[in-house]
Amino acid sequence: MVTLKKLPPIGARIIKSALAVMLCMAVYFIRTLLPVANGIPFYSALAALWCMQPYADKTKNNAWQRLSGTIIGAVFGLVFLIAVKCLDLREPTLVYLSASVLIVPVIYSTVVLDKRTASFFSCVVFLSIALTHSFDEDPYIFVFNRVIDTFIGILIGVAVNDFRLPIRYPDSRTLYISGIDDVLVSSDSHTASFSKVELNRLIRGGVKFTISTTRTPAELLSLMHGTELNLPVIVMDGAVLYDVKQKKYLETVFLSPDVAAEAEQLIAECGLHCFVNVLLDTTLLIYYGKFRNHAEELLFESHKTSPYRNYIHEQYRRNDRTEKTIYITVLAEKSDILSLESMLRAKLRGRVRISVSQSEYDGFFYLKIFSPFATKQKMLNRLKAHTGAKKIVTFGSIQGQYDVYISDGGGNSTIKKLKKLYRGG
Repeated sequence: MVTLKKLPPIGARIIKSALAVMLCMAVYFIRTLLPVANGIPFYSALAALWCMQPYADKTKNNAWQRLSGTIIGAVFGLVFLIAVKCLDLREPTLVYLSASVLIVPVIYSTVVLDKRTASFFSCVVFLSIALTHSFDEDPYIFVFNRVIDTFIGILIGVAVNDFRLPIRYPDSRTLYISGIDDVLVSSDSHTASFSKVELNRLIRGGVKFTISTTRTPAELLSLMHGTELNLPVIVMDGAVLYDVKQKKYLETVFLSPDVAAEAEQLIAECGLHCFVNVLLDTTLLIYYGKFRNHAEELLFESHKTSPYRNYIHEQYRRNDRTEKTIYITVLAEKSDILSLESMLRAKLRGRVRISVSQSEYDGFFYLKIFSPFATKQKMLNRLKAHTGAKKIVTFGSIQGQYDVYISDGGGNSTIKKLKKLYRGG
């Protein structure tokens, strides 16, 4: 059965772009009613569209880039027109070749003025003047209008792009905590750019937002790349409070060395292999041994090149009581996982917390062993104290376990619900 790809929504930037162009046309119409030259709305519209960016700082950077490029190009264009008139050049070939040579000082001037990013626009403006208006009766009017058109477009673009509806009751006392899978990230491990842009705007606007997940910091950083998280996140199913900005483990709940050693021994007795996640100073090390199935091999091959993961063969492991084990992972077929779970619960009752979840490999499941004190709720309380929040609102995909239930795969809808709550809607 053929499934249609879900189309992305028409975002605010698309609508604002159309509105900015419309306003440029309206200004042009008003200018035609005035007893002065009215310019060309095409250049205003281009400048306005160039200023349509996801974030305000990017908009302002683009605006300055376009304006400085226009001024540099217009100055050289004006000088070129004056030279053409003074030298009475009438041969198009000679004029066009001269304009080509002048590209050198145009670009070089952007280097000298430290406006390298404006070199393209400087060349565009210069060539639009030199190649199309050198033989006009009064070309200087075009130069003037070219600058005015760009200036109008920039003003409209910046104003429209920066416009925001007023927030009635901005919530600065609540900490919003979201899961990742099926909440922010869809089942295909994709975070829509719309979600990232809107979430970043909310964070920049003051919303206290962070994430709680069973994933490792490495997986979180990879999945949420481009998201400007500025608060600590809860990772590894409540075992770690991690600072994504400083790449630092703020709080960690470790397995007892004796319990960790006993758990590894029991896993080995079942003929299974495990990955042992150990914290050495501020670095997470993942020790591994001889793989027992193809799923383990696939997991290792897909993750070993990640800059956030450090896989080390067990032959280089210290295996002493100073080792700080956060959790142990077993990846095996369902029947083996269920048998192992039953034995571990019987042998290590009360001394560990065990979680079982389906893996991304067909027929294989994960079993993870944590300290019984490593829970999301306990780490939530620590995070609340760390941020000074008075209230916590959680977003998740399991009904009855979270304050805000996400039932449609998450992504855009999650951010919309967050925005509504934050703005007092």
